[in-house]
Amino acid sequence: GGIIGPGIFALASGIVLFAYFEGMSIIDAAYFTIITGTTVGYGDLGPKTDFGRLATALFAILVVNVIGGMLEPAKKYLSDLCVVSIERTESKLASDTKKTRKKKKN
Repeated sequence: GGIIGPGIFALASGIVLFAYFEGMSIIDAAYFTIITGTTVGYGDLGPKTDFGRLATALFAILVVNVIGGMLEPAKKYLSDLCVVSIERTESKLASDTKKTRKKKKN
């Protein structure tokens, strides 16, 4: 299965949760959901009620994992890119070392 469905569900759930129970505008609720999910947490917006704070703590566990799952393909791509870069560097170093040894022999 894809991760887009859970991502949309998490975003929609956060918007409904924070708009309904905390009285945030749709824009503020979406912003707060994304900021919470990405663990940025600017601190400029947050829940005001005890229920909202508890709901945010529980919601954060869900949404952080969903965002992490959505970023997994990027992690794999960047990891593969680093491996290729390291392999190229090692190959160049080995080639340069051979050239240097050859020059010293002559």
